[in-house]
Amino acid sequence: MLQQVNQLLRRKYPFEFVRLNSILIISILVSLIIFIYQPFGFSQYRGNKLLGALPFGIATFGSLFCCNYILKGKILKHRIGRWTIFHEAVYILTVFLVLAFFNTLIFLFFFEDIYAFRNGELLVRLEILFRVLLITVAVGIFPVTAVIAIRYHRAMRHHMDSIIRSDQQLQETNPSQELVFPSTNITEAPLQISLHDFLFLEVVKNHVHVYHYTDGQVTSTVIRNTLTTILETVQAPTLFRCHRSFIVNLTHIKTATGNSNGYKIMLKDYEHYPIPVSRSFVPAFQEIIH
Repeated sequence: MLQQVNQLLRRKYPFEFVRLNSILIISILVSLIIFIYQPFGFSQYRGNKLLGALPFGIATFGSLFCCNYILKGKILKHRIGRWTIFHEAVYILTVFLVLAFFNTLIFLFFFEDIYAFRNGELLVRLEILFRVLLITVAVGIFPVTAVIAIRYHRAMRHHMDSIIRSDQQLQETNPSQELVFPSTNITEAPLQISLHDFLFLEVVKNHVHVYHYTDGQVTSTVIRNTLTTILETVQAPTLFRCHRSFIVNLTHIKTATGNSNGYKIMLKDYEHYPIPVSRSFVPAFQEIIH
């Protein structure tokens, strides 16, 4: 049981940021909830309740902004090479704790307990904060679990590329990198496309069918060559050989279904047929998506 939980927590998770407009909306909603429903004894506040509710929104905005763009965007992004479910859970709980800390100070200020809190014994102050933070974790762990599960399954079904990109080693470090597909036919010019425009290739006998974007549309170009030669000349971190006849660009994967016997990959903007992952390549593919 513990081993299964450990394996689940070590699975890759999309490394995403909350948009600034979403942070603003959340902050406004927090102020409105405090003003309308007046929870946690806020109804006892004798001042202007609308103005009294604003600091909670401001604290929420500042906390989310710092956690999102500084903690996650500047610090964690460069120190954690493989973002997992465990990292996401700890990060979200940290955001909860930061919000709880500042909101506790605001409540103490409104109820004129901030001075007693400031002048009280250290153990008393720590006990108050510890209780608030403990309650925050106890209450927040359930919505955190739900949010993580929903976002993870949504990414697995529709945006698997976001999970793959959570591993810095598999990010397109240079999407404009030029891929050159040589041809054994001396009268045929090599195919040159950017890494970002390449979707996948399929080898049929001695011909390589390269599927790529051209002016926003998926097209295919056929060149005469073997997969062995292509593997030696065309290399990039996001290119993955999934079958004896297929190479796929991991950053264009929409979803994949299967098990240890094999997978079927669906690519974005190309759903004519799935790309197979043969059994011999399954362990490597599972390592990439999990």
